Amino acid sequence: MAGFGREKRTPAHTLDERTLRFLDALNVGFIHMDMDFGILEVNEIGLEWFGYTREEVIGHHTSEFLPAADFSRLEEIDLKLQQQHKQFYQFEFYFPDKKGNKNPYLASISLELDQSGLPVSTYVLLTNITAQKKMQQKLAQANRALAKSREALVNEKKKLEAILFGIGDCVTVFDAQGNLLLGNPRGKEIRGERRSPLLPLVSGARETFDFDIAGEHRQFLGQVEAILDNQGRICAYAEILKETTDRVKLQERENELTQMKQRIKRSEIKSRMVSASPAMQKVCDLILRCAKVDSAILILGETGVGKEMAAREIHAQSKRGGKPFVAVNCAAIPETLLESELFGHTKGAFTGAISAHLGLMREAEGGTLFLDEVGDLNPALQVKLLRALQEKEIRPVGGNRSYPIDVRVITATNHNLKELVEQGLFREDLYYRIAVIPILIPPLRERPEDILPLAEYFIRKHSKADEPATKKISHAAQRLLLNNPWPGNVRELENSIEYALAMGRGSILNSTDFPVTLLDNQRLQPKQQPPPTPPESSPAGPGERGSLSFLKPWELEERQLIAEALLRHRGGRAPAAQELGVSRSTLWRKIKLYHLDI
Repeated sequence: MAGFGREKRTPAHTLDERTLRFLDALNVGFIHMDMDFGILEVNEIGLEWFGYTREEVIGHHTSEFLPAADFSRLEEIDLKLQQQHKQFYQFEFYFPDKKGNKNPYLASISLELDQSGLPVSTYVLLTNITAQKKMQQKLAQANRALAKSREALVNEKKKLEAILFGIGDCVTVFDAQGNLLLGNPRGKEIRGERRSPLLPLVSGARETFDFDIAGEHRQFLGQVEAILDNQGRICAYAEILKETTDRVKLQERENELTQMKQRIKRSEIKSRMVSASPAMQKVCDLILRCAKVDSAILILGETGVGKEMAAREIHAQSKRGGKPFVAVNCAAIPETLLESELFGHTKGAFTGAISAHLGLMREAEGGTLFLDEVGDLNPALQVKLLRALQEKEIRPVGGNRSYPIDVRVITATNHNLKELVEQGLFREDLYYRIAVIPILIPPLRERPEDILPLAEYFIRKHSKADEPATKKISHAAQRLLLNNPWPGNVRELENSIEYALAMGRGSILNSTDFPVTLLDNQRLQPKQQPPPTPPESSPAGPGERGSLSFLKPWELEERQLIAEALLRHRGGRAPAAQELGVSRSTLWRKIKLYHLDI
C-alpha cells in the first residue's frame, strides 16, 4: 500500500493465474495495488469474501470500498509502517463486505521494489481470522472464568479458615484417630502444648471447662464438630472451645438484677398491701409469679380481706399494667342489668337502651377485668361468660355480630366454688376456666402480725392534713385490736381506725375511742389461745397510767417510742436499739426504768 501524493510508478508485473488459483486453494485473499491504493488485481476468494465482481473492483480506488474513517485509519497504519522502511509487515484490520458487515483480517503486506529499490506496488495477502478471534474471545472468557474460579477458591479458602478459626477462641483439628492436625494460633494460650482432644471425638459432644490461664479463672464451652470430605465421609474432627467467662458473669449479674427487681417489687407490694405475716408474704410472692403469666386467676377469701387490692397488684406488675383495670362486683348489680354491663348492648336492645353501650369487657380491652363475687353469677350469665373466655369474643345484648376481645380476667369470691359446683349452682367447666391459678388470702384473724402495721397505715391514710403528727395507739387499744376476731377483716379494721380518729381528742388513740362493737366481738368469741400481746406502752389517759403516774410527760413519750420499737421487732433488743439510735445497755436500763416487761 502507499499514501496519496507519492510519485506514481508502474508495477513491473502482477501474479499469474496459476498463483492466484493456488492462493484460492489456500483460502487466502489477494489484492494487488499500486502505490496510490488503486486496485490492480484481486483473486476469486477475495471477491467472494467481499461480495464484488471483478469489474466492480479492478481499476477502482480502495477508498470506494471503505468508510472514510476506516480508510483514514488504514492510511495511518500504512504510513507508519512504511516510515519504518519495512518491505514486509502485518497488521489486523476489519474490512467491510458489500453489505457493510465487517470481519477481522490479518493483512500481510509485501512491497514490490524497482531496480533502484523504490516501491512500485503492494501485494496484500488477507487471512480471515474471524474463527481465531472467536477462539481468542472464548479463551479470554475461559481465562477470566479461571481467574475468577481461582479467586473464588482463594476466597473460599480464606472464608473456611475464618470460619474454622473464628467459631471459637480455641479450635483444634484432629484426624479420626485423634492425632493433632492443626490448631489456630489464637488458641495457643488456651491449648498450650496439648496434643490430644479434651472431648470424645463424637460429633455434637459438648462439655464445659474451667481453666486457670495466666492466674485468671476462665470458663469455656467445648464442643466437637465432624469435618466431611466431598463424599460425605468423616475425615477429621474440630474441637471448639468458646470462652463463656463474660457470658457467665453477665448471666450471674442479670440473675442478681432480676432477683433485686423481684425483691424491690415484693417490697413495694408488701408496703402497699401492708403485709408482715408469713402467710401474706407467700401471697405477695404468688402475686409476683402470677404477674409474669397471662393465665386466669381466682382469688379466694372472706369479705374484706383485700381481694381487689391483690387483683390490682397483679395487673400493675404484669405487661398489661399500662392498660385499663376495670372492676365490677357481680353481686352489686341486678341480674337484669349485669349482662348488659359486662357485654354491652345495642341501641334499642331493651326498654331504656336509648344508646349503644360497649360493656365493661370491651372497656377493659388490652387490660384486666376483675369480676368480684363471681360465685353470685346466675347460670345464664355463667354460660355467656364461659363462651367469652373460650372464644375470646363477645356479642352485645341485642347485637347480631361478635367482637374480639383481648382481656385478662381475674375473678374473686368469698364462696366455696367447689361446693357450689357439687350443688349444681356453678358450672364446673367455668370453674376450671377461671381457677387456673387460685390464690387464697387468709382472714385477718389468722395473721395477727398484720393488724398493728395495718392500723398504723390506716392512721396515716385517714389523718387530716393539718394535724401536726400522726396519732399513736395506746397499749390498751393495741390489745383491743389484737384480741378482736375481725369478722369484717381489713375493711372492718380500716373503718374502726377511721372511727377512732374521728372520736379521739389527743395524740393517743385510746381503747375508748374505738367502736363499742369491738368489745362485743371479744366477749362473743370462744375462749382460745390469746394472740400476741403488745409490750407495756405509754398510757393514753388517767385511767390507764396506774403506777406510772410519777413519770414526766417527756418520759411517757420516750416510753411510748421504746414500747413501739420493741413491738415492731417482737421484743428484739438489738434491732430495737439500732432503730432508736441508742446502745443495748441504755435500752436495757430504760426498759427497767419504765417497767416494760417484755
